[in-house]
Amino acid sequence: MTMIRLEYFHNPVCPYCPAAKSLVTRVVDELKDIEVIDVDTYTDEGITRGMSLNLMAVPAVAINGVVKLIGWPFEAEDLLAYINEARKVGP
Repeated sequence: MTMIRLEYFHNPVCPYCPAAKSLVTRVVDELKDIEVIDVDTYTDEGITRGMSLNLMAVPAVAINGVVKLIGWPFEAEDLLAYINEARKVGP
């Protein structure tokens, strides 16, 4: 089974990020093929990673290096659809 890399982009002043994080955690908690990487866009590393994906807003989710969800709200079904899409495509 190939691991899917899910990057969750957030920052400490974003009022929507905690709700988005909760949803991401709830969705991927039972999935065994997901590697979740927290990316804090208030760090140099987070800024660099976000800029590499042309990301200009948080919360955001990238799957296997492709930004799929930007801003809030998004639904569990949206996230699962992108995860399932990544499973079909592979790395």
